[in-house]
Amino acid sequence: MKASYDLIVIGGGAAGFSAVTYAAEQGVRVALVTNGPLGGTCVNYGCVPSKYLLTTLALYKRIGKSVEWADIMEKAVEFSAGLRAEKYEQLLESLDVDLYRGNARFTGPHSIRVDDTTLWFDKAIIAVGGRTVAPPVDGVDMVRERLLDNELLFGSKVRELESVVVIGGRAQGVEVAQILARAGVRVTLLQRSPRLLPSEEPEAGKYMAKVLEDDGVEVLTGVSLARFDRGSNGYVSIRFTRGGEPMVREAKYVYLATGRRPKLQDMGLERVGVRVSKEGFIEVDSRLRAAPNIYAAGDCIGEPMLEPVAAREGYVAAVNALGGDLSMDYTVVPRAVFTDPEYATVGLTEAELARRIKACSCRVVDLSTVPKARILGRDYGFVKMVVDPRDKRVVGVHMLAPNASEAIHEAALAIRAGMTIDDIIDTIHVFPTVSEALKYAALAFYRNVYKMPCCLL
Repeated sequence: MKASYDLIVIGGGAAGFSAVTYAAEQGVRVALVTNGPLGGTCVNYGCVPSKYLLTTLALYKRIGKSVEWADIMEKAVEFSAGLRAEKYEQLLESLDVDLYRGNARFTGPHSIRVDDTTLWFDKAIIAVGGRTVAPPVDGVDMVRERLLDNELLFGSKVRELESVVVIGGRAQGVEVAQILARAGVRVTLLQRSPRLLPSEEPEAGKYMAKVLEDDGVEVLTGVSLARFDRGSNGYVSIRFTRGGEPMVREAKYVYLATGRRPKLQDMGLERVGVRVSKEGFIEVDSRLRAAPNIYAAGDCIGEPMLEPVAAREGYVAAVNALGGDLSMDYTVVPRAVFTDPEYATVGLTEAELARRIKACSCRVVDLSTVPKARILGRDYGFVKMVVDPRDKRVVGVHMLAPNASEAIHEAALAIRAGMTIDDIIDTIHVFPTVSEALKYAALAFYRNVYKMPCCLL
């Protein structure tokens, strides 16, 4: 008897697991196909181990203790393994889902081949995630064994680190730079754009550069990579220009935070009408349909490449594949950079609102005015509120502060609900908290918040 399913999901990460969980709960016959560890990038090589390391290293720094990279990396790997077992492996065992290990290839509009096994389906969801892409720089193939990405670094493949050049100054790059620096590694960060976090508010890049430099990271922005070479004693030589001046740095390893692309080769997508953009991502409509009977979700469809977004996309794709009618809403997506202190953001930047309506009203409040930040001894940072001047609605909040990833959810709810700065001001906040920074930012539209009592008006 041939193996036939109502739904086949290709990929065992956040999007794939969200899809198979929903489908199994609906009582349909569902299969999961994956060639990697269950849980995908997030729990194995991304969010979980990196945030475990960032949190642990922040505690060590606070108490003035050093730590061995090999020891802390081993504990991070153990933590990820435990979470993978609990949240993915054991969950899958409790669901009525057939698991196939291997590479999937479409052989027709209702069939795939997994190694030597043919599976038939009514609907399919592609959720294969993505992997780091190396920059097109001369000499990159000569030093391949010295190139690291998140899978190699957090997958316990490297135990001894002396020096690393991090290429890329967005979220992943700045997080890894701080992790390594606080673990005693000599770190240089190279960023192509004039500032770190180039897609965020200008204040974010300025503040983040100082955060990293205070941890001993050499931050060089506005660079243009020229070439990788083999150096002496196993070092890698990275040649680049900055401001027209040729420069070079050497390190034992190079960490690539240079973007991610899905591995779609040899999947037979052309057989089923799935189109791929020139950037290398699967093209989908608002219901995440990629072709008749086939949907796609997660990093393989492009930005925003965030674990909770992928999970939502997997759910939406599964609902629609099984006859529902949902669309993805990307208008309010909070996100965070988990450095110490954290940077968190939601909604529009000042520049984005100005492009939309040719006007903007913004306030930036320094974190030093927030009592809880002073109590924590961590008052370096800011909160910026972006407001539509036509009706005073909050449309964007951006903050660098301790626990910013927690406080940003108030801003996300405010934006989603169409709340105004007056609504924020009229809401009583717990004192003292970092979340009060949002109320300070709202009050700043009316008064000088640096001359106020501790408990806000």
